[in-house]
Amino acid sequence: MSGGLSLGYFPQILNQEGVTVTWKKRQEGAADPDTGDLAITWTTEDIKAIVEPARVEEIVFEPGYSVADYLRLFVTADVQQKDRVVWQGAEWEILPPEPFYFRGNLEYRTALCRRVMT
Repeated sequence: MSGGLSLGYFPQILNQEGVTVTWKKRQEGAADPDTGDLAITWTTEDIKAIVEPARVEEIVFEPGYSVADYLRLFVTADVQQKDRVVWQGAEWEILPPEPFYFRGNLEYRTALCRRVMT
């Protein structure tokens, strides 16, 4: 476990209860000279995560989405906003992650994720 993570209980729980998801790290490249849009590339890595349904009270709904289009992710990986994960054949965009610390050390990160509509 890198990134200053503690040796607390979460890594043990993750190893016992976690599932494998594919983490798609977003990388922004150079801007297109015609449109100004940034070129986006993705690198992938399989990581362990605990995945739970999102609770209605923690979701700020956007038009066209329902509670089934959100989930909560718990990981030790350094996930960032706009990264994605693939779980059970669906792709989910990571919303702002929240770090959780134990005795001053980063224990895990959690984030709401929203299904990517294609």
